Amino acid sequence: MKFESKPFPAGVIFRNDVKRTDKQLGIFGEATFDITDQFALTVGARWYDIEVDLEGSANSSFFNLYQDSDLQLAGTNISAQFAPNNSLGAPDKAATDGFIYKVTGNWTPTDDLLFFATYSEGFRPGLLNRPGGAAGPNGFTVPYALDTDDVENYELGWKTEFFDNSLRLNGSAFFVKIDNLQTTIFDPSITNLFFSDNAANAEIKGVEGEFTWAPASVDGLTVAGAFSFLDTEVTEVLTPTDDVLLGSELAFAPAYQGNLRARYEWDLERRIAGSSLTAHVMPQIVFSDSSVSDIIEINKAEIDSSMTLGATLGVTADKWTAELFGSNLTNEYAELANNFVFDRERVTPVRPRTVGVRVSFTY
Repeated sequence: MKFESKPFPAGVIFRNDVKRTDKQLGIFGEATFDITDQFALTVGARWYDIEVDLEGSANSSFFNLYQDSDLQLAGTNISAQFAPNNSLGAPDKAATDGFIYKVTGNWTPTDDLLFFATYSEGFRPGLLNRPGGAAGPNGFTVPYALDTDDVENYELGWKTEFFDNSLRLNGSAFFVKIDNLQTTIFDPSITNLFFSDNAANAEIKGVEGEFTWAPASVDGLTVAGAFSFLDTEVTEVLTPTDDVLLGSELAFAPAYQGNLRARYEWDLERRIAGSSLTAHVMPQIVFSDSSVSDIIEINKAEIDSSMTLGATLGVTADKWTAELFGSNLTNEYAELANNFVFDRERVTPVRPRTVGVRVSFTY
């Protein structure tokens, strides 16, 4: 059957034929200066020039059905809306350029202790809005182009070893300030289409760390783990919508999460092909508090707290390893991700109980 291209083939009611083009230029570098034997200063910078462009059409068959050409009725001619010198006053691109910086000071009072302080900046590029120009309440108008959202990070950290290097403790405490947070909103009081905006300012406070302990009194035992504690909050709402609430938590930011594992190794008396054998057993636990999937109320779904157990039992020779493994041994229904966009909940669950054998060979 010969296919004949038409603006709207049979059965097609809505169409998005949009091409997005991103152009990014950047120059970055850093330098470290040893001020003293114990103190070093690292400074870095990045210059960026970014452009985001849209071309195409977002349209429907309304008033365009049975036409020889797309009349661009009841839709958006994106190529015309974001054309240079367009009649709408919209920019032809979402363009941004500038500098971001990073400064880190390291203090090493002994060979076993390192402390650092960091200030760093980050951003996400802006983008263009198909519903740009739509008028909402309180004099708000959907912007044709978004600004970058910007991050300032303040961090204090440590890397330490104690008891003849048998205990390692690493961690950091941080404060992150987010300005002009980008998010996608559906608020019919503004427009009946999804649009993006620099909707809020937010803050993140937290502590994270990891440890590894190999007690001298128990040969072959290693205990390791990691943790994080987060406190996130929308501190200011910039878009006049009930979809973003002051004081709400940020997405995918559980108040606490962590893991703990113990590995015990022992030598076997048997030898295979001239190689001595080492056996190991390693149970582990992974846990997380509940969180939410979005800062937009209408799209927000709760990601339940969870705890999963796993274990491995194996044998290692000089060049090969074989082990029996099990993950999610209690067959916990845990969620990795969740969203409620388009009024349909979509969940990404943890893999159910899985038991198998792994074999690796080094050559």
